[in-house]
Amino acid sequence: MKAIRISTGGVVLLAGLGLMACGSDSTNPPPPPGLTVARASTASGEGQQGTVGLALANPLRVQVTRGGVAEAGATVTWTAVGTGASMDPGSSTTGADGIASATWTLSHGAGVNTAAAAVSGASGSPVSFSATAAAGAATQVATGSGTGQTGTVATALASPFRVVVRDGFGNAVAGTSVAWAVTGGGGSIAPATSTSDVNGSASATLTLGPAAGVNTATATATGLTGSPVTFTATGQAVATGSAVSVGNDFFAPASLQVAAGTTVTWTWAAGATSHSVQSQGSPSFTSSAIMTGAGSSYSVQFNTPGTYNYDCAVHGAAMSGTIIVQ
Repeated sequence: MKAIRISTGGVVLLAGLGLMACGSDSTNPPPPPGLTVARASTASGEGQQGTVGLALANPLRVQVTRGGVAEAGATVTWTAVGTGASMDPGSSTTGADGIASATWTLSHGAGVNTAAAAVSGASGSPVSFSATAAAGAATQVATGSGTGQTGTVATALASPFRVVVRDGFGNAVAGTSVAWAVTGGGGSIAPATSTSDVNGSASATLTLGPAAGVNTATATATGLTGSPVTFTATGQAVATGSAVSVGNDFFAPASLQVAAGTTVTWTWAAGATSHSVQSQGSPSFTSSAIMTGAGSSYSVQFNTPGTYNYDCAVHGAAMSGTIIVQ
């Protein structure tokens, strides 16, 4: 009987331990699944195109879930990158479908813009968005390059005149028509009209007038601030004769005009170091050797009309000249 009582007590004790174990499981349930945030599966607003400084047509949308089930009441914080960029509202709360949204106003800079949606503690946070911002309407035109050049009368300048067209935020604007006109010096400019490219640049080349002195031209973009833009250039008369002095890093005169059949002689000036007369381009002439010392000379007879360009074999384009044969 005692053995039975002990056995019975053991069974009771084991049963009690079993009940205690079951009680432990019921009071410590597993933690609930965490939050996850991602772009809404439809109409998320990703990849839109718009205009700088303006709101996109469609709002950005994210969905918050918990264990695959839509989570209502979650707070989403919205941010946008760039000067002038904003999100409205700055934070929003998910509805019964787990979705929150905000409207994105693009920055003032053309190109790719970025924004983000963040949910504290959620997997996938922050969610990134991108959009492409195009420049706004053209509002201004300004000098780009080419003004202040010097060239030989009755010849085209080495570099074109260039203007740059921009919007109100300074972004380059393509597709704007610019009209070019000569306003002084008697030269010509071509083309008469050009259109700004993707860099906002429009250009034209001035051929200087027949007389030495200042030439002027304008670039007009109707209705834009800064229009018309004025350019200047100076025409220099071509030297005549048949003698060119070779100095250290220069030919004088740099441009010489002669009649067909004239023999041109280059003479090394006092102190001149190693230089040469090297024909460049077409038409061409026979080049000299590299020579040193005052009094060294080289001569070429030019029988065929044309413009002959040359430089120094030692110094290249930094020491160049032109013979114009008529």
